[in-house]
Amino acid sequence: MCIQRLRYAQEKQQAIAKQSRRQVAQLLLANKEQKAHYRVETLIHDDIHIELLEILELYCELLLARVQIINDITTEEELVKEHLEDGINEAIRSLIYAILFVDEIKELSQLKDLMAWKLNAEFVNGIITDHIDVPDKIIQKCSPSVPKEELVDLYLKEIAKTYDVPYSKLCGSLSSSSSSIALDYDDLSVEMKDNDEEKPILTLDNDDIDVADAKHPIIIKKPRQNSENINNELKIPKDIKKEVVDKKQSEKKTTRRKTKKEQENDELDELKKRFDALRR
Repeated sequence: MCIQRLRYAQEKQQAIAKQSRRQVAQLLLANKEQKAHYRVETLIHDDIHIELLEILELYCELLLARVQIINDITTEEELVKEHLEDGINEAIRSLIYAILFVDEIKELSQLKDLMAWKLNAEFVNGIITDHIDVPDKIIQKCSPSVPKEELVDLYLKEIAKTYDVPYSKLCGSLSSSSSSIALDYDDLSVEMKDNDEEKPILTLDNDDIDVADAKHPIIIKKPRQNSENINNELKIPKDIKKEVVDKKQSEKKTTRRKTKKEQENDELDELKKRFDALRR
């Protein structure tokens, strides 16, 4: 049950984070960069919380797989001496410590009560108050500080590129290639001539729905970006990169903005439809 709760919490937080990214893009489009900066700080904290939930889910999976071993543990000394290498000691301490910071997962309190009964209350209190043997990565993700300016700028640049909006610190014009795929620009002109429909490998963002078909039988999903890998790129070997098309960039190439005349024609057609509706 705890594992299901953690997964649901992650999905909920990811949906909220996606909406927050759109809001940041709207702020950049409205030239409200300072407000976008503050909103990104909140977004980074949300991403760190999602990372914490992912780690806790892995710990729960580990304890579930080794529940029979845990049943045989009777003392804290036994836990420390015999279960440092197998991860049980780290998982139990991390989950107990994180209880105060993931209040949406009520089931973790049951683990704390169980360990207090099985070992002793001092064991639990030592973890919560003195952080005894709690991994540093858990302590850091439970108590995030103000994000560094460089990290905030990286987030803003990635959002600006993704949503095609202006940002003052984004050097030059928006890149025509996806920020998530490493391409050699010497070969870019050759690759642009290739027909995207003839490329069998299609790359998608992490939250895109799979659209594998006869033209693109191979689907590659990019890793979901977070506070630890925001500056990393999806690396594609040179020998197959000509067979790869990025969905987002393909859509950008096939979508062009309407000219002023076309917009006027559309408005005229819309007016005609309204007049026809009034005559009926």
